[in-house]
Amino acid sequence: MCLQGIAGCWRVSVVDLAGANSRGAGNGRGESWAISSGGSSNVTGIQEETLRGFAIGLTHVGRVREQNEDTYFVDEQKGVFAVMDGAGGLCDGAMASGLVREALTSLTNPRSGEDLLEQFESRLIVAKDRIERASESADGAPMGTTIAALLTFKRNFACLWAGDSRVYRLRDSRLEQLTTDHTEAQELVDQNVLTVEEARTFARRHVITRAIGSGLDLELELVSGNLRPGDRFLLCSDGLTGHLEDPVIGTFLMNGASRLAAQSLINGALEEGGSDNVTVVIVDIDRQTGAEGTFNR
Repeated sequence: MCLQGIAGCWRVSVVDLAGANSRGAGNGRGESWAISSGGSSNVTGIQEETLRGFAIGLTHVGRVREQNEDTYFVDEQKGVFAVMDGAGGLCDGAMASGLVREALTSLTNPRSGEDLLEQFESRLIVAKDRIERASESADGAPMGTTIAALLTFKRNFACLWAGDSRVYRLRDSRLEQLTTDHTEAQELVDQNVLTVEEARTFARRHVITRAIGSGLDLELELVSGNLRPGDRFLLCSDGLTGHLEDPVIGTFLMNGASRLAAQSLINGALEEGGSDNVTVVIVDIDRQTGAEGTFNR
């Protein structure tokens, strides 16, 4: 597996929900979960206080598709959250995303941030192998899946992704897109061939350049940082972002409890046409306490 860290060039979309919209470089990249370009990792300066993610996930087939090829994974205890959007036609996309979800269920309680990252990497390698074997059994029919994942350990997070599923963070009324789509359209935007507005209607905007499976090498991009109480993360498939602009997403995310916000996002995508499967996972960060089940969802 190739793990690509992007220290120094963390491109994010920022929407200030308390004021004017803006786009610019992010400045929230933390140093306490350091990832080298070679794929090794180490954790330094971990503080004793533990923050924990409390999550809700929802998925909907949409108004056009007959089958839901999206899936998601939530494990609050281990601090692992992910959204997968399968591709391949017929049952193949659903199989690919499901194989990733199945592989993640074997994660064990991490001893450190490094251990969590290594476990996550190993499960994705297993999933890729299973997807490739399934593809061979189906006469070589291509199948694969995107992934957008959030890993949390104590006061730190790592965000890993391949494809066009996304991770956002809402902090202090500012919505940041932490991921950059791995698509042909985004590559053309980066090359100044297309504007962001043109990319939204580009004919090949859904063609992804990274995935788990689909005959592609397993290559993830990664950003990391520090958690704060009150952070709210959104993981979603492109069935959401294909219909809702970031300011609208941010407004829904600020809409009270996580379950209400998640349902509002799903409903918003459906009201705009629901042309694809749509999946959201909302993760609220709060201090670890002895009393479970008291967080406002």
